Amino acid sequence: MGHSDLYLSYDEPRTNRDNIRNIANLMEQPCEAMAEVDGAAMGVSRLERRMDDFGNEWEYGISQLAEFADQAANGLDEILRAFQSVDDGLAQGLEDEGTGNGEGYIAT
Repeated sequence: MGHSDLYLSYDEPRTNRDNIRNIANLMEQPCEAMAEVDGAAMGVSRLERRMDDFGNEWEYGISQLAEFADQAANGLDEILRAFQSVDDGLAQGLEDEGTGNGEGYIAT
């Protein structure tokens, strides 16, 4: 009978999760900067209003991107926990039968 391995590396999903969280954190500063855009510095009332609108729109958009990035990172956390739970259950089942290899993956 042949030999096959079922192996799941958690490094890539964790790296992706961390990168997404970093993106969300990086967006905080530009988001705050856009919220502070002051149209009054422009000196012309119509331009002032437009600059205020521009700042508000970009602040909202950047904050939405940061929120979505955070939700994506949380989703990856849930996926990692689910995979780890399955992995632990399979490993325990093999240990109970005396066939586990103890190396973090399942050999059949």
